[in-house]
Amino acid sequence: MLAPQIEYSDREERLEFIQERFHCKAPSCGGCGSCNLPDGMPAAEYFADYIDGKVEFVKLAAKIWE
Repeated sequence: MLAPQIEYSDREERLEFIQERFHCKAPSCGGCGSCNLPDGMPAAEYFADYIDGKVEFVKLAAKIWE
């Protein structure tokens, strides 16, 4: 699923996307880390500016993979 663009979505849609994309899969994940981002930050906190419609998802996600 692609991240909803800010221009075409509301806060609830963006929050739902983040919750689905980064939900904890424990214990079957084997420590995949998809529910926590750099420094153990929860995804909803890391992507707060995206959820609030300030910064597109791709800009914040790119910082993770730098």
